[in-house]
Amino acid sequence: MLGKPRSKLCACCGARTAPLVQFHNQDTGYGLCSSCADWIEAREGAEYVAATYGQRGVHIETKGDK
Repeated sequence: MLGKPRSKLCACCGARTAPLVQFHNQDTGYGLCSSCADWIEAREGAEYVAATYGQRGVHIETKGDK
């Protein structure tokens, strides 16, 4: 079961996100905002972001979600 999407705190900057599904690799209540996802991906790559934070649009906020 994926769980009901709920607003999370960004694990990077602490901002409130749009409703997201909880990713198994993150502490409960934390996700990733789109700005931080872009910033981390530019430095670490898309595979790192997916493995650490989950899928964009499900576990990671996308631009325009708010």
